[in-house]
Amino acid sequence: MPRLLSAPRFLISPPPAHLSRPRVRLQPILARTGEPNIDLARLAEVIDGVGSLAPTLAIESPEHWTRSVRGLGNDIDGILPVSITAYPTEVWNSHPQPLVERGLPFLFWSILKYDEPDFWRWSARDFLSALGVPVHLVRNNAHGLDLLRALAMKRFLAQSKLVVFGEQNFPWNATAGGHLVTQSLGTRILVRPLSDIRSRAERCTEKDVSRTWSLRAGRYAVKDVRPAELQTALRTYLAIRSILEEEQAVGFGVNCFGDLVIRGGRDVPCLAQALLREDGYIASCDGDYLAMMSMVFATFLLDQTCAMSNMYPVRYEGALKDHFGDALSPKPASRYPRAQWKNLARLGHCGFVGVVSPEMTPGGIATLRDWGGTYEIKRDGRGCGVDADLAPGPVTAVQLKFDARTLLLAKADVCETTHHKGMPHCETTALLRFRDLEGFVANISREHSVFVYGDRIPALRIMGEVLGLKVLVF
Repeated sequence: MPRLLSAPRFLISPPPAHLSRPRVRLQPILARTGEPNIDLARLAEVIDGVGSLAPTLAIESPEHWTRSVRGLGNDIDGILPVSITAYPTEVWNSHPQPLVERGLPFLFWSILKYDEPDFWRWSARDFLSALGVPVHLVRNNAHGLDLLRALAMKRFLAQSKLVVFGEQNFPWNATAGGHLVTQSLGTRILVRPLSDIRSRAERCTEKDVSRTWSLRAGRYAVKDVRPAELQTALRTYLAIRSILEEEQAVGFGVNCFGDLVIRGGRDVPCLAQALLREDGYIASCDGDYLAMMSMVFATFLLDQTCAMSNMYPVRYEGALKDHFGDALSPKPASRYPRAQWKNLARLGHCGFVGVVSPEMTPGGIATLRDWGGTYEIKRDGRGCGVDADLAPGPVTAVQLKFDARTLLLAKADVCETTHHKGMPHCETTALLRFRDLEGFVANISREHSVFVYGDRIPALRIMGEVLGLKVLVF
């Protein structure tokens, strides 16, 4: 379990630049000529790898201050105010209007010597915030680094694209609602037909497929996938990868229940999802672009692998029985008494837990099976699905809502992965215990949630606040 909490996501090779969170660039501004109250050389070492400092601007007059702030380039992500040690009346208090006009984040860093917040900045923070300046009072270096990563995500999201494939007939209709994400976060949601994948897949040669699998097979155990279906899955991967490279997108999703599996197709992208995550992309089931955005948050902010799945509260026994043919009630009662069911939920998607990447499993291996089907669309031995246990341990659930302005975060633990006998359409589910499932469900957006190992709520909350989102924690 410690491996899952500390190790970064698995990457087959260094990803291209557009798949990497950028480094932030801060502009130190000295209130007046003199010795700054922050050791900028030491701070540069603290933030190395996450951000960098531009050459310091020493303010000579209110006019110079105004020109300097207005003239900052688009490569600057935030302003780092520093004072001379005598703590003069700073120019940002006497002449705040340039900050209001520019709108750049204003970061009062913590006292490096003690790694404590500079409480002399309380009044400036509240004053400038009241005027509309986005001000942050850094509590300590760890908080500051989380804040810088969040600022980097703001830039990253504004220049990113996601690709959704398939007919848009679910509530996560990107054609109708994708613009809300763009308006809120800047990320563009592109919609392309399945034929774009299939036409490219047909052009992939056996040599392409064989070479790809020889490089990638080590993290997968092939169980009962027909050779031809595995080849189709690999062609699907190669086709989607070429489209993402062409679009310079950061991830994809396919609405399989739009016009793929319901029309008899079994060229499902389950294996493609797992392999493309190894290439540095995010990948989600069902073409749910909000789940895709939630994965972007977890993957690129935290540098962690995540997965998504349908979440089913176990107390909904009737609905679960109608959907699966079995209520999937947790057993034994001695371990999961009914009084605890209000905070228990299962994860399951298309026969298995979901597309779980190998590094999220107990042994680092995912098993390839024929596509798992659903209670309504029977399993038929075709296709290539991913069957993997989720390792036990703490996780954080993430959901960006349809308004693209509300972020739900929930604390949970993976209790076990359950293997269900005699249920080919639901062979494997994961059982999770939430801290407050009832609160989460009362505010929930969709059945799809994204899960990342560890308690990631503090960092994700900071990111949400920097992005201007309403953050709800459960």
